[in-house]
Amino acid sequence: MIVNLKCGVCKHIYDFEVGEPSMNKNYKLIFQNKPICPKCHAIDNVLLTERGQSQMTDWHLGEI
Repeated sequence: MIVNLKCGVCKHIYDFEVGEPSMNKNYKLIFQNKPICPKCHAIDNVLLTERGQSQMTDWHLGEI
């Protein structure tokens, strides 16, 4: 699944193939592939953009 993300380090916005998303027992979002910022190369330090939040909401509602 491709998700719109924002780097927590340099604030660059990009789309990333996260693989299959899931949630742990504490309802924390887990991505199969660790996001890597294409600009500063920060690993797994991301925020969901507004678009990314909508994508994850659509994914979650489809899973219920």
